[in-house]
Amino acid sequence: MTGRLLITGGSGYLGSHLARRARGNWHVTATYFSHPPDLPGCRTVPLDIRDGRAVVELFSRLQPDAIVHTAADMSSVAAMEAVIVQGTRHVAAAAGALRARLIHLSSDVLFDGEHGPYTETDPPSPITPYGQAKAAAERLVADLCPEAVIVRTSLIYGFHPPDARTLWVVDSVRQRRPITLFTDELRCPVWVEQLAGALLELAAGGQTIGAGIWHLAGPQPLSRYQFGERLVRAWGLDPAGITPGLSRESGQLRPRDCRLEVSKAQARLRSPLWGVDQVLDHLGPQGQE
Repeated sequence: MTGRLLITGGSGYLGSHLARRARGNWHVTATYFSHPPDLPGCRTVPLDIRDGRAVVELFSRLQPDAIVHTAADMSSVAAMEAVIVQGTRHVAAAAGALRARLIHLSSDVLFDGEHGPYTETDPPSPITPYGQAKAAAERLVADLCPEAVIVRTSLIYGFHPPDARTLWVVDSVRQRRPITLFTDELRCPVWVEQLAGALLELAAGGQTIGAGIWHLAGPQPLSRYQFGERLVRAWGLDPAGITPGLSRESGQLRPRDCRLEVSKAQARLRSPLWGVDQVLDHLGPQGQE
């Protein structure tokens, strides 16, 4: 066994995949807020990361060697402040006090989308409430737990089960519901299985990998429209059901080019990071290996 691994947000899409992938190599505890996840072989415990005392008590009791912090709430600006910002404050402070290895999940949308592709040394420039919350959380992690690893990632997708975004796109086309995807928003989608593998490698890496910021995303930039087309085709559906649109004409303030440079991860990690086309070629129709 590698050690004791604590995953916050174990009922979320990434958190649950992490837990399933880690069991057998780690003693895994996954936290949840209100919906207990079904994770055989892992301990699951309730935790409200907004409650600093509860975080300290649980971390002190479990004494984790590594923590992967995925918990988040994007339902409102108030929720983002309470969970993403203040919740991360509690997690980072407790991890720092224990000297546990903290892997903190951040996002590509903390950039303004005007100067992509972005490297790990580019400073955050958020223009949305979510991006602002993620940037604030990064600052707290760096201050309270200097040995932490901060991971910026992009659109996370998968097939077993499908992520919510993939289901929405595929079901909309299948049921002939109108759907518009932007052609002028660039992201670097990442397969959840490879993201989980890279995160666990970072969690186990210790001093051989070190602290700081890492970009973990797919190396193939795609617009939201291009990404949707590929997902729909993987399900054997006609992408003509997707209407192309322009973010800049939507009236929404959104970062348009959030491409992440991933050469550091490709050079230093064993875990592969593939583009969407390579993943789909590997898996075949509907993500069936």
